[in-house]
Amino acid sequence: MTDPILEVEDLATRFYTDEGVVEAVDGVSFDLYEGETVGIVGESGSGKSVTAMSIMGLIDSPGRVEEGTIRYRGEDLLERSESGIREIRGGEISMIFQDPMTSLNPVYTVGEQISRVIRQHRDVSQSEARARAVELMGDVGIPEAESRVDNYPHQFSGGMRQRALIAMAISCEPEILIADEPTTALDVTIEAQIFDVLEELQETYGMSVILITHDLGVVAGTAERVNVMYAGRIVERADVDALFENPRHPYTRGLMRSIPRLHGSADRLEPIAGSVPNPAALPSGCSFHPRCPHATELCRGYDPELREVEPGREAACVHARGYGGPDERATGSGEPVAADGGDDDE
Repeated sequence: MTDPILEVEDLATRFYTDEGVVEAVDGVSFDLYEGETVGIVGESGSGKSVTAMSIMGLIDSPGRVEEGTIRYRGEDLLERSESGIREIRGGEISMIFQDPMTSLNPVYTVGEQISRVIRQHRDVSQSEARARAVELMGDVGIPEAESRVDNYPHQFSGGMRQRALIAMAISCEPEILIADEPTTALDVTIEAQIFDVLEELQETYGMSVILITHDLGVVAGTAERVNVMYAGRIVERADVDALFENPRHPYTRGLMRSIPRLHGSADRLEPIAGSVPNPAALPSGCSFHPRCPHATELCRGYDPELREVEPGREAACVHARGYGGPDERATGSGEPVAADGGDDDE
């Protein structure tokens, strides 16, 4: 296998606030290979977007990346100067942000904004950049791109603004595209269209994609591998098929149960009890234990690391089969929990 195009290792990003130190991202590691899509999934506040912003070099005071490495084609981006990061950002690594209305400047036309990104990273004339902007707008499915290139963001619908952001993000044919909740606030029909556009563009340009979402259902048909995040950490990692077939972490199982299904009215959504903890005041032991229906005394006192529980599968739960953590039988804390949440009789 070839080397990853991106390697994030032991990333720690903290914010220093009046309430205390916020451990927004705490020891996150993952990699990305050429042409693949990797999902990062979790509820709001789990650290997904801060991970993306750390990769892009967009963490501002009072936050800072304090530990770890972010290697792009073998080079640690954290060792680059701000000007060096700008050379990479938007050109070789690009990002689609959540809210197109705040990401697009209301006083410039959509075409101008796409053209500016192109001219920042490519040695082309203004007319060439405009022509490329029109082409890109057509590529992402904006109708009558030749005339709409001179429209302002407020003249676009939510779905069209998101398409414009995608056009801007791919304008310099990046190696890596980070899509941070790219369909937030869009209806399911438009959401499906946006993901179809992203899939076509990935195939056209050969991009590697990091897809950030709160919805496991979104990554089911788009990603090859999935990282599940909770309270600033990755708590489970697996190939997408393996994850859906047999989730090992109780948080992942909770996310699964909250996916809407069309199997009749008898199937009801089962939300996860409680909420994501305050990252400035995390609970002791496993951060998920206050919300976990299978928590034991061991969970309340022991903070599990992400470990391999079977080939190609990692989980940060002492109850995951194969975890190899502290000897539960010796502590009297209970037997491991099976994937379906019942007693493990293997």
